[in-house]
Amino acid sequence: MNIGYYRRAILVALVLGWCVVIFNFSSQSATESTETSSDFIEIFCNFIVPEFGDFSGAQRLDFINHLQFAVRKCAHFTTFGILGFLCWFALYNIKNKLRYALAVAFSFLYACSDEIHQIFVDGRSCELRDVLIDTLGAMLGTLFALLLTLLALHFRKQPEL
Repeated sequence: MNIGYYRRAILVALVLGWCVVIFNFSSQSATESTETSSDFIEIFCNFIVPEFGDFSGAQRLDFINHLQFAVRKCAHFTTFGILGFLCWFALYNIKNKLRYALAVAFSFLYACSDEIHQIFVDGRSCELRDVLIDTLGAMLGTLFALLLTLLALHFRKQPEL
């Protein structure tokens, strides 16, 4: 077996591994998911908002609750951005336009299956808005991977000094 086979296997394993990460987050009940995002917000706010530590318990909870929606949607966007990014590299040796389309299409289909999966999870639902956010994240993540690839090719062609 050649190095290309191992490279492809590792890249596909990264994509599948990331799909498992997404699946595990989607398997959390609504209560668990809220706790996860609340914990993240609290940690983040302790670093970014200097006066956050001085808030009363009720003020902290209110502040966290106001950020829940934005943080959850950013999480959708980011996780699927990473998926698109990984798909781009797993699909090497394919022309860029088709590669981009396949990476985004896979991410879109996985987003759809992810939302359908959530119908069966306690307190969760299937939302078209989330599929759109996921797909936009995948498009941006894939575009970022494309730009990195083009940049690497540009520098590879530069004569050495």
